[in-house]
Amino acid sequence: MRIILEALKIDKMPETRRVHLWFSVLFALASSAYLSMPSGGQLDLFKTQLNTFLQRKGVLPFPPLVWFSVIFRQVGLVVLSMWFILLYAIHWLFASSDVTGEVDISVGSVAIPPLSVTKGRSPTGVAMRAFPVFLLLAVSMILPYILSIPALGIPFYVLVSMLSMTIFIFIFEEKNLPSAMGASYRMTLGMKFFIFVSFLFLSSITTMAGDLLRMLFKSSLWAASLIRAFFFSLKTLAFGRLAAMFYRSLSIRGSVSESGPPDGF
Repeated sequence: MRIILEALKIDKMPETRRVHLWFSVLFALASSAYLSMPSGGQLDLFKTQLNTFLQRKGVLPFPPLVWFSVIFRQVGLVVLSMWFILLYAIHWLFASSDVTGEVDISVGSVAIPPLSVTKGRSPTGVAMRAFPVFLLLAVSMILPYILSIPALGIPFYVLVSMLSMTIFIFIFEEKNLPSAMGASYRMTLGMKFFIFVSFLFLSSITTMAGDLLRMLFKSSLWAASLIRAFFFSLKTLAFGRLAAMFYRSLSIRGSVSESGPPDGF
């Protein structure tokens, strides 16, 4: 729970105004998507026909145009969330790293090397160059997700936890994608369940808080949409912060393991 609370402190980072701007952009775009999200008879009819088909009592219905509009908005929000997760995480890692050569981090007498970040690189530029790879990783997870549905998605969540550090290894350790995936597997040994539970708790807390507030304003589409947008924005940036904290702590653990135990341990 302590790490979850720390992840929710999204403005606990240098250049707080930048974080506030990101939150505002996320909130504005998510609000627009939720407020304009189609609903009503055609979607309800399609859901009923689809349920009938799944019960083997009818034919497969063709989705109405409004369904494609809903999917477009939902996919857009996922891509938007991925971008800001990566952007926040990289900015946090730059801020916590020895990028200027002025700060050193040590555990006992074992010096932990800084992240492999070239001086003068822009965090936003690094995020932009890495984002297509991040999207490729997400697309590659679609098939495992579908195959995991009969098993309640458990294999998918195990796989995601195993590969959760891939994008950071790709960026900061300058490995190619297959090597970064293998390194992520090794880096998360013994931590996969903790990583999974941490992200699950963070998602559950923000979702439940949003659902409770929406119940109070369920008669107002505007209020419900704004509440959804607020917690969508909060969860997105908190996910970025949590992912960055995990990578930094796991990279430190790996450095200590390679160097041997500190003197006196």
